[in-house]
Amino acid sequence: MSHSDNKKEIPYEITAGGSLGLLALGAVGLKAWRAKRAELEQQNQNVSNPKTEES
Repeated sequence: MSHSDNKKEIPYEITAGGSLGLLALGAVGLKAWRAKRAELEQQNQNVSNPKTEES
């Protein structure tokens, strides 16, 4: 049995504010947090500036 057999995926909610858990994961956590933050910023821009269709 190798180490890879012992890995379990645990769902974790990533927030825009981040967390110590993400920081503890190092580069992987930082990358996940940045992706979530960019996703939320994009959603906020879409809500603030909805595209209008011109006829």
